[in-house]
Amino acid sequence: MIFRGRFEYTIDPKGRVNIPSRFRDQLTESGQQTVVITNNENCLFAYPAGDWERIEQKLAANVSSVNRKKNAFVRFFVGGAVEVAPDKQGRILIPPSLRGYANLERDVVIIGMPNRFEIWDRERWNVEVGRFEKEGIEDPELAREIDALGI
Repeated sequence: MIFRGRFEYTIDPKGRVNIPSRFRDQLTESGQQTVVITNNENCLFAYPAGDWERIEQKLAANVSSVNRKKNAFVRFFVGGAVEVAPDKQGRILIPPSLRGYANLERDVVIIGMPNRFEIWDRERWNVEVGRFEKEGIEDPELAREIDALGI
C-alpha cells in the first residue's frame, strides 16, 4: 500500500489527530481498519496492521540474543508500538508516551510514504525539510541512489 501526500492537522487536547481521508479509504479498501504506530527518527511511523505483522515476523526471525544494537532497536521500535483504530470522525488516539517522543503537542504534519505514513511535529518537519534542502540535494551518495531508482 502506498500512501501519498502531505497533510497538516492539529492534535486535540485528548491526543487525537485526523488521518487523511485518502489514507483511511486505502485502509478500508484493503480490508484493514487499524494502524500500528511506533516511534522512529523523531517522528511516528504508522503501518497498516497487516504490514506491521509482517515486520514483526521478520524481526522475530532475526533477533539475536548477542547483538546488543539490534536488540536495542527492536525494543525501541516494537516496544513503542500501539495498534489504533480511527474513530467515527477519522481520528486516532496517540498515547502520551508516543506524543512525548515525537514532540506532538499541537500542529502536526502527516507524510505519505511507500509503505507507511509518518506523523511529525510541524516544527520538527520544517527542520527536517530544511536540512534536506541544505544538505541532501547536493549529497553525491544520495544522488547515486536516486539515479539507481530511475528517478
